[in-house]
Amino acid sequence: MVAAAEVPAGQGASRPAPRYGEYATPEEVAAARGPLPVEPSDPVSRLAAPIPASAPSRRTPPPSPRRTNNLVTTLLLIFGIWNTLGSIPSYLDFDAALSQAFEILGYGPVAFGAVAHTAGIVLLVVSSLVLVVAIGVSFRLMRDGRRSVWVPLAAGALSLLSSVIATTVIVANTPGLAQVLHNH
Repeated sequence: MVAAAEVPAGQGASRPAPRYGEYATPEEVAAARGPLPVEPSDPVSRLAAPIPASAPSRRTPPPSPRRTNNLVTTLLLIFGIWNTLGSIPSYLDFDAALSQAFEILGYGPVAFGAVAHTAGIVLLVVSSLVLVVAIGVSFRLMRDGRRSVWVPLAAGALSLLSSVIATTVIVANTPGLAQVLHNH
């Protein structure tokens, strides 16, 4: 087989079809494209021509599920960030926060001690890690076009569960609390 570039222009031999990276003649391009549609030349005929079915409608389309998913996910992540940042003072002084909560409930002052302080630090670290992981996983799912609204919801549930477990451990390890609860 002779390459198209090797055939001299003056020969009457038919030229082989161009390969990838070679140029085709204008006649070969026209033959490959096929006949062009004939458009009416006078303006009245063009106005009377039917509108193609693929013409875009003038209505705005409803928001796509992907946009709604991304919006709700982002709002939930912002709420999680706000909640975690707002909880930092309580976590750093968890003993005082728990004591104040028990006083508000009418049980009187209770000293929780070092266990509460340690649990507060643990809760701060756990909440921060859960939030960072939720942000990373959510953004990756949103970028891939997949459903991501479940990630901040699961992260919030995990943070709440860790708070309940930590508070239960603190209450169980406070010896004077059983007497306060019994007397009330």
